[in-house]
Amino acid sequence: MKLSLRNAVLILLTGMLLLAVGASLRSDQNKFSNPIILTALAIEFLGTIWLVLSLNQRRKRNKI
Repeated sequence: MKLSLRNAVLILLTGMLLLAVGASLRSDQNKFSNPIILTALAIEFLGTIWLVLSLNQRRKRNKI
């Protein structure tokens, strides 16, 4: 996947959607041990890193 701002935003939106789904599901488990929520948080983390890297790449490209 290309390192772009659009892809970073899509990854972050996917993580947010997954967080909403995981939070709305009824579960006997503790909310923080829910595998859906943990996966969503991991996707959010990767999306944040992707966003920072794409913004840094854009800044370097426009600086020259």
